[in-house]
Amino acid sequence: MNELKNQIETLRKTIFKIYENHPENDRTNQEDSFKLFVKGALNIQLKLFIERYKRLGLSDAETMQCIVIHPSLYEISSKQIDDCDSQALSIAVAQYFEIVSIAPAYTDVLSLLLESILLVGKRGKGLGQCLTPPSLASGCSELMPMQTDQPFKVMEMCCGAGAFVLAPLQQMMERNPNHAKNATVIANDIDPFMCCTTTLQIIANTVINDIDLCEFTQHCSNVITEWTSGNPYLFRFITPAKIYESRARIREEKLRAYGYYEIFGYPANVTPLRDSEARRVHSATQLVGAA
Repeated sequence: MNELKNQIETLRKTIFKIYENHPENDRTNQEDSFKLFVKGALNIQLKLFIERYKRLGLSDAETMQCIVIHPSLYEISSKQIDDCDSQALSIAVAQYFEIVSIAPAYTDVLSLLLESILLVGKRGKGLGQCLTPPSLASGCSELMPMQTDQPFKVMEMCCGAGAFVLAPLQQMMERNPNHAKNATVIANDIDPFMCCTTTLQIIANTVINDIDLCEFTQHCSNVITEWTSGNPYLFRFITPAKIYESRARIREEKLRAYGYYEIFGYPANVTPLRDSEARRVHSATQLVGAA
């Protein structure tokens, strides 16, 4: 935990360099830096998410049916890019991706960072936001009666940076990562930037840790007055059956290539290969191992 805190503090310092020399006050520069960092990281992860589906066998048309992205979620102006320290932005994004890759899947990295940069000292100005600490969200998730071996939903109508949707997903991954295919996640917040941050945390974990949730939808609305009005969501993906079939096929090919079935036997749903097919699979060991 201390190591994670140190990594997040290093990330904070790098983020602040993005607009360090901008002719505004420090607070404004730091807020702008964090907002650009989140948008930049999300842009990269959305592209990787789409490419990931294509790599697993989906056509462009199939991918467009499974993924819906509203432009406002990821838009960055040319002025934002021109005015920033692009090297600091690149380093900050790389540091965040590294933290996600090392920490347990669906660890909440950004909630406390966002609150300390954007919300502390506002004294009720704006939306009066106060984010749930990740430790509290984690404790609450342990009290949830989650049966992850069956289809289940995680829903948070005031999601902030995503603490209350990340915590149960992290718990699910610790119990059994194969249950990710049962998880449908629905998040909403009135603040578009909070929606952006939650989406980043979900998508970065999904891509970097190579996880296939059943579905994720990010709404942006006033849950009291707008939830039933049918506003379009900012982001949505539904993992199609073809992805799970592709995963199962890749796994089976790996098991064949490494001789697993020869040692432990073939299950009822796997047919032994003929000699010519077996030689083809074994010759592809290197390629399959890199998939």
